[in-house]
Amino acid sequence: MAVQVGISGALSTAGEVDNGRMASPDPSDVPVTRGVPSDLTHAPAGVSHLRRYVSLRGPNARMWIAVGYFSVILTAGFLVVLASTFLHVINGETTVGSVALWASASLAMMFIGPVSNVFVLRGLPQRITRQGISADSDGVIVLQERKWWFPGEGTFIAWPEIRRVREETVVAHRTTYFIEFSLDTHRTEAELPSWAENAAALGLAGDPDAATQFYVQVPADLKEKILRMIERTSPFPDIVRRVGPKTA
Repeated sequence: MAVQVGISGALSTAGEVDNGRMASPDPSDVPVTRGVPSDLTHAPAGVSHLRRYVSLRGPNARMWIAVGYFSVILTAGFLVVLASTFLHVINGETTVGSVALWASASLAMMFIGPVSNVFVLRGLPQRITRQGISADSDGVIVLQERKWWFPGEGTFIAWPEIRRVREETVVAHRTTYFIEFSLDTHRTEAELPSWAENAAALGLAGDPDAATQFYVQVPADLKEKILRMIERTSPFPDIVRRVGPKTA
């Protein structure tokens, strides 16, 4: 995926997602007017219901966990080699050749272990955190939850904001599947998860009437599940569109 499957600061008030829980105004208290921005500035008046969720955390999460363990093991090996070298030098049990060999081994393991930890640990929380698409009676949340030092990314979209939720199939070097979200209200790039694509990046035609348009890549077996979830949860089931394959 060009984008990789926390909540941004925009979700820290109303519509907040924290550890998989969201509190937002009860739909009976909110006027249903199409194209009205989500109110993320006031405290919630009730608890949403009909909550459903589809996880987009794929097999890459397990790979990152394995890489993390491997990096930790190499770091431990580096410390053992370094300590052993110092002990042998202090005890006078070394030659110039052996010291050079141990120093070279330590230097190599330092870059493979401790230095790689910086990159692995920096990206690990974002890759293994809970992430996906959630829908309930108030709207849709596209999210990567907050985990450890990853602050989280995502946006809450009230049902009246959504112009269209459409499937897109892009056939290029391989077939990939996307869910398109077309909104009547504006979202900045910082409000969207890092794995949200735009039409230009995918070689697709943009919607000139949409204030915001973004795409989320999904596995083939989850595409229809997400569309059905939105149809069954939304008060506007006609926002869901199904189209044929597109060639990029």
